[in-house]
This record gives sequence, structure tokens and C-alpha cells, in this order.
Amino acid sequence: MSEALAITYRFDLPDGSAKTLEFAFDAVDFKMLKAPPDSPPFWTELAFSRCANCPLDETLNAHCPAALQLASALEPLNALVSFDTVGVTVTQAERTVYAQTSAQQAMSSVIGLVMATSGCPWTDHLRPMARFHLPFASEAETVYRSIGMFLLARAIAGSDESQGFAALEALYENLHVVNRDMSRRLGAAARTDPARNAMALLDAYTTLLPAALERSLDDLRPLFEAWQTKKNPAI
Repeated sequence: MSEALAITYRFDLPDGSAKTLEFAFDAVDFKMLKAPPDSPPFWTELAFSRCANCPLDETLNAHCPAALQLASALEPLNALVSFDTVGVTVTQAERTVYAQTSAQQAMSSVIGLVMATSGCPWTDHLRPMARFHLPFASEAETVYRSIGMFLLARAIAGSDESQGFAALEALYENLHVVNRDMSRRLGAAARTDPARNAMALLDAYTTLLPAALERSLDDLRPLFEAWQTKKNPAI
């Protein structure tokens, strides 16, 4: 059996204390291995502020899988204020990344990682990106990684290429619904202002990508000059 993969977030807080969030993932499919809380809060129940596009069967799923994992991940950080400046060290097998940023920006990175690996049927599409987690990615990096993930997924699945990026745009429309309704869940939890603001930052990409797709491709085209068919006999 392969050893679990780990990602650790260490928060250096304004009062001089530190909080550490440790996440473990299956080495093969990169699904979250952390067990849900023994006594999940009420706002994790599937029926509570359920996402409008949720495909889960309530008789088989008493709780929202993403909410269950967020309940555990965010609890140690519930005293933070959105615009607190925190030092964040993210440790992975491949690298260690440090950033000094706002609490809400740091929590946005955590929420994105947790939701993509939690078992939510919609955010599960982002699990390949989570496997190659890039904390605090810029807008350009996020667009590039999203497009790359989509094209590789299409190649692996042998999907029809005639629809262009329509399926990717449709996915992000559904992810916007998930983020919107998850924000409502978090609003019902005590002292979750930073988490809701973090969700808003995360959700910005769901509206950004479809709008920026064509522009981003134009911006990236010069980087791929060597790959143009006429200049690359290998294609």
C-alpha cells in the first residue's frame, strides 16, 4: 500500500501563536483521508442550505461531504479576522511555500484544497489540480492550470473535441452554484466571516475563467510558437 501524501498549512497568527492544519491524501486518487468530525455541526447536514445543483441522494448522504471536511479544517482558525495579516507556510513533498497575506486569502487556498478532495461530485472535477497543489496561484496561473487540466482530462477520456471549451465553462458555472450555496452554509456557522470572504475569493475564479478564456488563450499563444503545426514537423 502506498504511503499517504501530505500537505501542511502552518499559520503564524498576529498574536504570536501558530496553528497547523495537516491534510493527508490517498497516494493513488488523492482523495482526502481525514475522518469527518464525530459530532458534525448542523450546517453540514445535506438538507441544510443544500446546493441547488447537488446530485447526492439525501437518503444515502446525511451530510454534505465538503461541509464535513471544512468543519474540521476551519475550526482551528475561527478566531481570525478577514484582514488579519498572517504568515502561511505550506509544506508538500515537492516544495515549501511561504506567503505573508490576509487571513481570508490564506483560508481561500485551504478551502480550495479541501473542497476539491472532499468527495463533492462537482468539486471532484478539480482533484487533478489539487494533486499538484499550487498555493496562492495568480489569476494567470489558475487559468493556465485549469485549461491544462481540462485538455488532459479530455485526452484521457477520449472525449469529443468539437465542443471546444463548452464543458469547462459549464463546469465552472456549476462550481459557482456550489460556492454560492456553501457560503450560505458557512454563514450559519459561528464566527465564519473570514471563511465566507475566503469563499468569495475562491468563487471569483468561477466567474473569471469563462470570461477570461478567450483573452487568456490570445495572451498565451506567443508562448506556443514552437508548437505551431507549420513549424513543428512532429505534430
